Amino acid sequence: MITLVHKLTAELEIIINDFPELFLVDLTVTGVSGNQRVLVLIDGEAGLPIESCSLISRKLSNRIEEEDLINGAFNLEVSSPGIDRPLSLPRQYKNNIGRKLKVETLEGEIFEGRLKEIEEQTVVLSVNERDETMLLDKIKKAKVLISFN
Repeated sequence: MITLVHKLTAELEIIINDFPELFLVDLTVTGVSGNQRVLVLIDGEAGLPIESCSLISRKLSNRIEEEDLINGAFNLEVSSPGIDRPLSLPRQYKNNIGRKLKVETLEGEIFEGRLKEIEEQTVVLSVNERDETMLLDKIKKAKVLISFN
């Protein structure tokens, strides 16, 4: 059975194809039928312009209504993940090269350092002037540390 999230994701991927610099980070649906909230998180290689959010939101809303994907009222929110949300995709790491990250591994180790590079399967953090190479699939959580310097 195809779930609502899968249907919405498929529609959204078609829409995002018109924006090659953008990519889907997450899509969630909460609430009950007749009063659902759809939260779409999108990011881009060079950030996410508000105009792109608005356009994608309009297009997805139209598709939801045209295809009758959601019964009754729904609230659609399209935005960027925000700086406080953990990184979940390799493309997000690329946007944060040079920034300080806090990384927790699946083994429970915690590292804080500057993101130096991202490869297909690994990230390199500069921790206390020493490079730490980590496999992406061994990272439990990685967050950008906000600096006010």
